[in-house]
Amino acid sequence: MPEKIKLIIQAIGGYGAGFVMTADNMEDEYEIVTAIDPYAKDSPAFDEFEDKAVFDTLEEFFAAGHTADALVCSSPIQFHADHFTQALEKGLHVLCEKPLCASDQEARQMLESAQKYPELVNLIGFQWSFSPAILKAKKQIIDGLWGAPISLKAIVRWPRGYSYYARNDWAGKLKDSKGAFVCDSVLSNATAHYLHNPLFMLGDSLEKSAMPSNIEAETYKAFDIETFDTAFVDLDVPNHNSLDTKVFVVVSHSCEGTDDPIIEYNFEKGKMWRTKDDRLVGELEGQSVDFGIIGSNFEGYYNKLKHFYDCIKKTQEPVCTAQTAYPVFKTTDYILNEIPTKSFRADLIEEVPMGANDKRLAVKGLDALMQESFDKMILPQKLGRDFT
Repeated sequence: MPEKIKLIIQAIGGYGAGFVMTADNMEDEYEIVTAIDPYAKDSPAFDEFEDKAVFDTLEEFFAAGHTADALVCSSPIQFHADHFTQALEKGLHVLCEKPLCASDQEARQMLESAQKYPELVNLIGFQWSFSPAILKAKKQIIDGLWGAPISLKAIVRWPRGYSYYARNDWAGKLKDSKGAFVCDSVLSNATAHYLHNPLFMLGDSLEKSAMPSNIEAETYKAFDIETFDTAFVDLDVPNHNSLDTKVFVVVSHSCEGTDDPIIEYNFEKGKMWRTKDDRLVGELEGQSVDFGIIGSNFEGYYNKLKHFYDCIKKTQEPVCTAQTAYPVFKTTDYILNEIPTKSFRADLIEEVPMGANDKRLAVKGLDALMQESFDKMILPQKLGRDFT
């Protein structure tokens, strides 16, 4: 049996707890040696470390004479760049949760670190990129089986309550309370998968994403936040044939209703879409195609950790590295910094209950606008719709 990988999990609250539970169930592949988290006792996964020493920093772990092979970084966005770089400098393979980071300076730092240590695996956790179903579809696209990509679009309606933005000191903000860049928005963080995946699918090899050649967007907010809670994004993206493909993404936290994310990828010879039971399916020249489960929640954790393991053991090449995640970072960074955010008109915003103990904001008519924009792949202002 192959030797287990000694794994550190940095930040075990939130997503980190999911990595703990998943790695615990992959006992043939991983041995969790410690958690790096100054707030580890607040995590629902802390009981898993009752017989292990837990440390506040990676430096303390190594200073105590311990060793490890790899690290999963689930830290908040503002710590990604430093924790990613520190792991590589300590000789650790690293899987860092999405998004890549918060600033262009941090992105360059991460790319330079990855280039400096080519013998170490680096992955960014856009979970769809590790899905066997997604990778099978992407390979067929690259091989030309579906013909030229025409349009790739997604719509995500995920309402969020006041508690979502009050849960920490950085949600919806450009900087946290200590002045560190976070740049957290509905597009750059919560729904980032649905912007990353079209760029990933248009990359000319399995490990590449395509960089947009043109970016247009409209961003709006109902909540009193620094960034935005609604975005309409229209991209021109060079495809494998060096021709532009339209990528259109619509996302919101202040919509009226909630629904499963919808993706629709159109090609010369057919189309692909996601079903409500999380399968990637399609129709190719009149024939039905079922690529299988995409993998959300714990399937997503497993796919990431399985790919991480296989890459470390050199049975597979990394498919979503810092370089792969750079185009979606550049896109959201441009939108956050160059596209002015407008507030929805006050008379359109209503406060509605959300669960037993929370409330949220909903913009009247927004769901219909999102659907029309998605269907026609036209930004609201070009449709003549003004909600401000």
